[in-house]
Amino acid sequence: MNYRTLGRTGLSVSEIGFGCGNVGGLMVSGGHEEQLQAVRRALELGINYFDTAAAYGDGKSEIHLGRVLKKVGSEITLATKIRLGPEALSDLKAATIASVEAGLERLQRNSADLIQLHTRVALKRGGGRFLLTPAEVLGPAGVIEGFKSLRDKGRVRFFGFSGLGEPDVLHLLIDSGEFHSVQVYYNLLNPSSGHPVPKDFSAANYGGLMNRAAAKGMGAVVIRVVAAGALTGRPEAGGGKGRGEALSLGSDYAIDVERASHLGFLTDGDIKSLGQAAIRFALMKPEVSTVLVGFSDMEQIQEAADCSGAGGLSEDNITRLKRLWGTDFGRL
Repeated sequence: MNYRTLGRTGLSVSEIGFGCGNVGGLMVSGGHEEQLQAVRRALELGINYFDTAAAYGDGKSEIHLGRVLKKVGSEITLATKIRLGPEALSDLKAATIASVEAGLERLQRNSADLIQLHTRVALKRGGGRFLLTPAEVLGPAGVIEGFKSLRDKGRVRFFGFSGLGEPDVLHLLIDSGEFHSVQVYYNLLNPSSGHPVPKDFSAANYGGLMNRAAAKGMGAVVIRVVAAGALTGRPEAGGGKGRGEALSLGSDYAIDVERASHLGFLTDGDIKSLGQAAIRFALMKPEVSTVLVGFSDMEQIQEAADCSGAGGLSEDNITRLKRLWGTDFGRL
């Protein structure tokens, strides 16, 4: 396993991160012994970055991960997330603190290395989903002040956010200098966080978000690297929990499966599966700190770990990919 530095935090994290969310779902719905075996195997393979959230299984992921970590007793880099709702608006700082404290209790931990805001951000609310505005995140009584209070108490070390929501606002949060990391939506089907795409690209255009974050000294944590299973080469078995609603605009599961059907040329040479191609593609970006992979079984853990240090895609295949992005997979 190779390791990279998580931005200016100085934390050394494994190139492959253990995603404890709904995609893959092992830490949400698996049995305790299965979870214990999986975490032990991941640790043996050198994986030291574990990412969970209060929203995963309504707290089950944090509870299950906490139980397992108590048994294995290994030192890891632990990241978790909070998702705030409308009830938090009366006192965002207090709600932030209470949410983090509840997560630490579920995890049976005194502290977390990284706390991340899971709530999406926008210039103003609307569209049926609760959103936070930049002022509510960065203001004098907002989320960031709650994070700082927790840091002062030794409950968290560093701050991050999920890079979902309106791209312009995500860039604004990066430019604030208040955060140490960002979770970046980045994969073979939507590379816009790290590579240019056409103006009329049908998926969300994140406008080089990863590059901007790296320039600010922030770590970049890649999420949805296999697009909820669409990039596994066997999408019907890709752990597509969370397929019902697109995590990123224009990346509906059925559309992503169709886009992925153009990528069979990537499974050549020592790249045995489309999933491996997806992970190795993400690792080609030096700005990437770690790639989160959601696991459902031991085989997937091994397959992902094998990508670390294995090298990237060939120049010819990158050229073919850029042609596909340039035509929005044949739509333009």
